[in-house]
Amino acid sequence: MKRACSVILFLAAAAAFTAARQNEPGRAPLSREEQEVRKLEREWLDAYEQRDAAAMDRIVADDFTITFPNGGMQKKSHIIAGLKAPVREGQPVYKFHTENVESRSYGDTVILIGRVVTESTQAGKSVREASRYTDTYVRRRGRWQVVASHLSNVPQRPQ
Repeated sequence: MKRACSVILFLAAAAAFTAARQNEPGRAPLSREEQEVRKLEREWLDAYEQRDAAAMDRIVADDFTITFPNGGMQKKSHIIAGLKAPVREGQPVYKFHTENVESRSYGDTVILIGRVVTESTQAGKSVREASRYTDTYVRRRGRWQVVASHLSNVPQRPQ
């Protein structure tokens, strides 16, 4: 039930965003491809939050690479292994959302650019971090998968 409500809220928000974008002067409406990929982007974040290795395996391409702000890189196999590893006591629980997302569609490729916000509680303190991101999705054999992601630091706003 909770999952169904989350999906409904997400779809309503996506529809509102799409409608708002369609009403902006000079902005083309989101393409069907952009809408599909934006929905998949939320499913990807849900897979991280819920430690859902099966969903992660479906969404992330086998040749996927993510590049972190410090220059470190990670492949799909490392992400899946991390999701399958037992949760350690006191390990933070992360929640993710995106902001200011722009998308570009190039046939079987869609690129998303925006901010990803990570929220967690660590040692009893709320932690909020933001990064800029660029995600590249490719449609292969009729389905979308993320093939690359790049994160950059965003200066923290004063509290």
